[in-house]
Amino acid sequence: MARPTALESTHSAAASPRGRDESPGALELILFGLALALGLLRFVRLGRWSLWFDEVLTWGDAHRSLGGLTNDVGYVLVRWTVEALGGEPTETALRLLPALAGFAAIPLTHWAFRPLAGGRRAALAALVVAVSAWQLQWSQTARFYTLVQATSLVGAGVTIRGAFAGSWIRAALGIAVAGVGVLFHLSGAIAAAALGGALLFSPPDGHARVRRASRTAFLLFAVPGALAIPFVWGVWSSYVSEKAVGNPLSGVAHFALSTGSYVTPALGAVAVAAAVLMIVRRDRPGLFALLVPVLGGAALAAAATLATVSAQYAFVLFPWIALVAAWPIGFDDLGRTRAIPAALAVALVLPQLAESMLYLTVQGGQRPRWREAVRLVAQRRAPDDLVLSLPSTVTEFYLTGGRETDVRRPDSVVHLDRYQARVYETWAQEGRRMWFVLRTDYLNTFRSEDRARLRRFLGDECRLVERFPVLVEGRDLSIEVWRFP
Repeated sequence: MARPTALESTHSAAASPRGRDESPGALELILFGLALALGLLRFVRLGRWSLWFDEVLTWGDAHRSLGGLTNDVGYVLVRWTVEALGGEPTETALRLLPALAGFAAIPLTHWAFRPLAGGRRAALAALVVAVSAWQLQWSQTARFYTLVQATSLVGAGVTIRGAFAGSWIRAALGIAVAGVGVLFHLSGAIAAAALGGALLFSPPDGHARVRRASRTAFLLFAVPGALAIPFVWGVWSSYVSEKAVGNPLSGVAHFALSTGSYVTPALGAVAVAAAVLMIVRRDRPGLFALLVPVLGGAALAAAATLATVSAQYAFVLFPWIALVAAWPIGFDDLGRTRAIPAALAVALVLPQLAESMLYLTVQGGQRPRWREAVRLVAQRRAPDDLVLSLPSTVTEFYLTGGRETDVRRPDSVVHLDRYQARVYETWAQEGRRMWFVLRTDYLNTFRSEDRARLRRFLGDECRLVERFPVLVEGRDLSIEVWRFP
């Protein structure tokens, strides 16, 4: 039998699951220790930032009849968490579960990817997840994206270990576990489908039993997946009817730009360079890791041609993007000197960490300061004063001290929007005192004539009581409080 060439030996070594049995090295332990330590940033100032629109809806919808929601489990778990902490819907209580899931994603990233990528790559990917401002923001938000991410990582770890063991049952079980994330958000289905597709098109090892187990697992997953098509189609059709895009190219551009902004150009550039190296070197485990975010991103881009798809739908794929970017640290020829791995780690971690520091300090958590604005109004208004807000949901929540759970139907606050843009004029003619709590960039949703009319009324007839500024990367999240007369 002919001996393998040097190139074939390199490929064989790259394809072996080196992280399964090897003892952790010093670099891996350092990177993973830093990841766990910096992961605690999720609990820094957790309750300091005001709730924003979607977070208040989380609390309100947790009290509705949950049969009509596609992700009931997330709402129930958040409500149980609040009740376990005393029942008061404080910012900390509402965000604690997502923060715990966001922290859990760090060790889960290391655990899930180690058999595929080796210890150093998995630890560096975990560190990138730990310091990401994107991951930090969703960890401090009362929504369910970190729960989807953590669930998908558990599924990925089971799938990878099952594939390497040649067990199609375990591999299929892992895909199914990843699919459980759909109970929190539909992006869980994207993650499971991308994982299954990567097994089919590029198994993580060239061994015959690994290829056979990978393809069998995909086929086993495809059967229940096909049965779920009517359900997914119904949910998707409803979503398209609400958020259809007029121009398919603009929809794809919005998805690509928003996702690229949160991934960050620096991390994206390193990931693209790493992907080129994987392809050139024919790195089989690397190609499997690359194919998961490529397939998931392609599916989301296709969906974006029909309806608005924002970056949060790709959030479940972020650990895979971090792994791709970390991949070169495991190349033996690049790691002969310590300078190259250290430089790569610094290039990946420092920009992400800097973004997180800005988020926690000068950017104010990237949250409008609703709580402060409403507290000011509550302290100064008389019992008969009207409060008008754009939007009204968060103002209703804070004005009632969190006791109002049907926030979609405000009764303590008058809702201003493009359909009720002049509702204030009748009360102004009657001389009724009014307080306006406005998020300034939301005025752009008004028709130009109505927006100019309201601005003129505020400037000529009202007094600006206080402005609560928050400016983040070109977005004006500021809140203005006006009083009439």
